[in-house]
Amino acid sequence: MTYTRGFFVFLFLFMLGCSSTYTLNTAPPPIPLKNSLLLVNGQRSVPANIKSVRFWNPAQPNAPIPSIRLNSRDRLLLSFDELSEYTGTFLIQFSHRNRDWTKSSLPETWFMDGMNQLSLQGGEPSMANSIPYHHYQLSIEQAKLQFLVSGYYFIHVLDFSSGIELFNLPFIITEQQVDLMVESETLYNSGSFGGAKERLFYEFGLPEFVDMPVFDLDMHVYQDGFLRKSVPARGKDFSQEKLGRFYLEKSQAFPAFTRFYSLGLQGLTLRNEEILAYEEDPELPLITLKEDFISFSDIPYQLQSMFGSPNTQRFSRYAKVNFRFNPMGDRPKSNEEVYLVGDFNQWTQERDYKMNWNAELGLFEVPVLLKEGNYRYSYALKQGNDLDISYLSSSLTKENQSYTGVLLYRDPNLQYDRVLSIKTTFIKP
Repeated sequence: MTYTRGFFVFLFLFMLGCSSTYTLNTAPPPIPLKNSLLLVNGQRSVPANIKSVRFWNPAQPNAPIPSIRLNSRDRLLLSFDELSEYTGTFLIQFSHRNRDWTKSSLPETWFMDGMNQLSLQGGEPSMANSIPYHHYQLSIEQAKLQFLVSGYYFIHVLDFSSGIELFNLPFIITEQQVDLMVESETLYNSGSFGGAKERLFYEFGLPEFVDMPVFDLDMHVYQDGFLRKSVPARGKDFSQEKLGRFYLEKSQAFPAFTRFYSLGLQGLTLRNEEILAYEEDPELPLITLKEDFISFSDIPYQLQSMFGSPNTQRFSRYAKVNFRFNPMGDRPKSNEEVYLVGDFNQWTQERDYKMNWNAELGLFEVPVLLKEGNYRYSYALKQGNDLDISYLSSSLTKENQSYTGVLLYRDPNLQYDRVLSIKTTFIKP
């Protein structure tokens, strides 16, 4: 029997249609552009009915961005709450990304050997006297999913019944082929308001398979976990044999005086020293925090996940938590836009987190829905189209900061971005 070209085209389309991987019947809604310190290109933010998201490597619970090693037994954990009385079902999928977080051209079977689809269901109902929610947790194991290549990735969370994507989160798969040696240089009185700035220098042994390092290698550096603010190191030196160097030029140096506020909301009672007022409610406790003052945060920044640590126990409660910020000066003015940003809202400008001016008390305040746990946060002044946390920073002297360097290699054959190494460095004053 002789088969025509058209027959094989028909057979290919038929097999594609019979794929076991779930595909969307309708185009997903467009991703709205949001002003954020964290959200990267193509990332869909978490919707309002999903709270207390965490995504982390249990072996590195405080790492600013989740990462696992290629060909290892590493795993990631994803957890979140859905504010609902009823249990739901979600689909989990993955996509490989370019260095700018746009979707790469690699076919699915080239970056995963396992099925690119997991099911998440059977959420654990809350037992707390608060708003109803179900808690979900999923273990994502490299050995089972069998990711085949390193690089930047997204994990996608979809609604099972409609196939609509709800949100996605970035993570990194690294080969850890080279050891990154890191040094820093402080540039005092060189930043805005006379603050210090920090330059980073990276040195490493060149892998043998890299033929043209000046063209094929790049280094991305980001500070304190803010992926949106990552900087490609423009300084490079490959003059020594088998040795590579990347560094930030002076114009690329990071401000090194940022300090953050921390909230330990482990107990929803007046015994908690951070709570000023507490009003019990059958459904939702109403809490007012002691006010924050500019230049007076409690502790210097400590290395931690960008998701905070919301409690996962079934009796953990949500509360309406009123944050209050006293600028103690001429700015920000009462008519300027000030936002509460933190681990609990992906460090993003959101309408529900815009602070209101209380003329009677002379401070900004905003009540937000928050679960018991530990969080890092700050106050951001909207300057044009940017969110500025430096202006409302609590210090002009050098503070603790973390810097993460990612060494990228553009594969000349398959034309995708490999991650050869990643390293986070904590630098003290």
